[in-house]
Amino acid sequence: MKKLMRPSVVYNGNIVKPNVSIVNLSLKSMTASYHHGDLRNVLLAYAREQLERASLDGLSMREMAKAIGVSHTAAYRHFQDRRALLQAVAVDGFQEMLGATRAAAGADRPFGRAQLKASGLAYIRFGLMHPRLLAHMFSAVGEPDAPEDLVHAGAQLFEVLLQLVSTGQEEGVFRAGDARQLSHACWAMVHGLTTLMGVGVLRGAGDAQDTDLTGALQEAAQALDVFIDGLSKPV
Repeated sequence: MKKLMRPSVVYNGNIVKPNVSIVNLSLKSMTASYHHGDLRNVLLAYAREQLERASLDGLSMREMAKAIGVSHTAAYRHFQDRRALLQAVAVDGFQEMLGATRAAAGADRPFGRAQLKASGLAYIRFGLMHPRLLAHMFSAVGEPDAPEDLVHAGAQLFEVLLQLVSTGQEEGVFRAGDARQLSHACWAMVHGLTTLMGVGVLRGAGDAQDTDLTGALQEAAQALDVFIDGLSKPV
């Protein structure tokens, strides 16, 4: 299966190409940026990059601090321990996904079906670009003692969905019923689709090697149409 490359992103005012490490970009100005409080962001960038490219299993705070060229004491000034750092990575992931889904839904689209579909596709795109981060986000937020900011970040994502469904009902586009239950069904469908597509379960066996992000999103759009047909108010 062809690897899905992340798009160029903007980091600290710089356009970062898909093949460029955000961490390496950050390290170029580490000496100056640390004194301005940027070490926290560099640690987050390094942890996320390791999470998405390989694995954080066995990687300690001391090792991460050494990799970015600072003392482990400096790293602990920003995060109590490795778990706190990983929880912050999850919070950032939820906030990034929240921004993507909000932007997609609000891009001058009519209420109802178009907004919900655009939001769902933004969710799926994020998940396909960052499958390991997505899995980490939901694993972290599901922990019994997940911090309040992490729980709130996950809840905000659901609130966007709930608002879209509720607005669609008010406009007479979606069927009547408990908006929260319908929103739960939407989330389960989109998240499940994202997860299955991410591991290749829903890719065609004959052309799996040639499937790219555009093709995957086209398949996802078709699946969303089927689901939204069922959600729509009967004519």
